[in-house]
Amino acid sequence: MNALNPSAAMPRGVLNAYLFQIFNAISWSLVLGTPILLYLKKLGASATVLGMAVALIPLFSALQIPAASFVERMGYKTFMVRGWSSRSIFILGIAVAALLPESVSASLRITLVLGMLTCFAVVRGISMCGFLPWMTRLVPEYLRGIYVSRDSMCMNLAIAGTMLLSSAWIAIFPSSRAYSILFLLSYLFAMASVVFIRRIPEAQPAGTRESSSRPPWKEIILYRPFLRYIAFTVFFNAFVAALGIIWVLLMKDGCGASGSLILGLSAYASVIAAFASLLTGPVADRVGSRPLLAFASGLVIAAQCGWMSLAAGALPPRAPAMFGIITFGATGFAVFAVASTRLLMGIVPAMGRTHFFALSNVANSLTLGLLPVLWGMGFDALGRVVSVGVPLGQHWIWNRYSLVYAVIVMGFLGSLFLQRRLDEPRAMLTEEFMRIVFIQSPARVINRVLSPLRRFLPPG
Repeated sequence: MNALNPSAAMPRGVLNAYLFQIFNAISWSLVLGTPILLYLKKLGASATVLGMAVALIPLFSALQIPAASFVERMGYKTFMVRGWSSRSIFILGIAVAALLPESVSASLRITLVLGMLTCFAVVRGISMCGFLPWMTRLVPEYLRGIYVSRDSMCMNLAIAGTMLLSSAWIAIFPSSRAYSILFLLSYLFAMASVVFIRRIPEAQPAGTRESSSRPPWKEIILYRPFLRYIAFTVFFNAFVAALGIIWVLLMKDGCGASGSLILGLSAYASVIAAFASLLTGPVADRVGSRPLLAFASGLVIAAQCGWMSLAAGALPPRAPAMFGIITFGATGFAVFAVASTRLLMGIVPAMGRTHFFALSNVANSLTLGLLPVLWGMGFDALGRVVSVGVPLGQHWIWNRYSLVYAVIVMGFLGSLFLQRRLDEPRAMLTEEFMRIVFIQSPARVINRVLSPLRRFLPPG
């Protein structure tokens, strides 16, 4: 592997990319994250409607494929600035819809919000395909792990602060119209993020001269390292798609948690993810992405087993249990995001890079877009079949929450077989990494703890 050069500095202008990520994360976490789901739930939306809201953004990410050629002809910066400025208008529309008086029927307000989210998703789907190829072009390979980790840290800290303030705001003003202020802030931060896009240096796309010809989609799809990466991430995300819906419903209906508590837990998860991301980057540049993906999957599976136990009644729905489960899950997903993004940046060739990234984003976005609707419909149907729950022993009940989490756990376990087939020649072996983490590192810690006591032992 390439050794990390500790004296190497990030290219000029990357700081503006971090600032863009902060303001952009504040914006989308308000209008696409937990607040919008809580608002729709407050209006009486079903799990199917929540699934539709979650699905809109990933579904329209498919527009990245036709947009990829325009990015290379127009330039990354111009394309991103125009798209990000245009999409922000529809956030303002969501804020206006949330301001409508209580006399307006809840179903009409839900329809208006979903309509604005659809328009937002269309423009976002077109405009988002330029950012990751742009950063891949700017940041050298030996610094990409650090870049991705810092980028993820900025995003998660921004989300944490946003969720904490949102939690306090909803606790003070529990009315449904209070959400309109949050959505208005989302619009203002979206416009502020455009300022920092303009300050990032432009990078000439690789293969610009060939961009006018038809991309070789068959060769791109059948490129073995890329195909294996897509197969793994699509399968993994098929079960991630259920988590956003099932978690809010479990907390809201199963545990009776308030919207303020849910936002507070989301903020805590983002803080944990931020610090996990910061620590992951340098490690990824040294050992590679594959071992970290295996480590992250283990943490994610442990977290979902925790939620399954809580949903089944084996764990009490109390703060210590929830914070423990969230710690495992947030760390796992943060490490997974950094490692998988770095792996993708490393396996795609320079020629046609924009199209590789677009196809990857579309494949995973369609998975995250279509399946939440199906998960939501299945959850509603399961509630009609298993309305009370089937007890298994004294401390376990198979209800619709625990059954869905059981399916998710089995899905994540199945993804481990695809994970072992990923290509990364310069990565450390997963077995060697696990031996260092679970055997050598604990042994060093124990040795340091016991070393002061050795002088009290007899010689020999």
